Amino acid sequence: MHLALQNAETISRLVEQGELLLKTFHSESEKDPAGVETEFARGELKGWRSTLHTLYRDCAEDIVNRVITRTHLIIPNSEVPVGASHAY
Repeated sequence: MHLALQNAETISRLVEQGELLLKTFHSESEKDPAGVETEFARGELKGWRSTLHTLYRDCAEDIVNRVITRTHLIIPNSEVPVGASHAY
């Protein structure tokens, strides 16, 4: 499957969603790097990326790269940092 063959409007929305999720993660991370809201944002971003891979397989990273290019931000790893707080 080639990304150019997909619905351009859908791809555009996925990129916009990724931008929002990535900006939210970085905003929360600046406030409290190990906070609950930061980890929630990390999880949302991980879920978005996982869904992309489920739907678009090899082309998923093309969408992720568009988000990175447009935001000039890095995608965090999905590991929970040492010392992160968790609310149960």
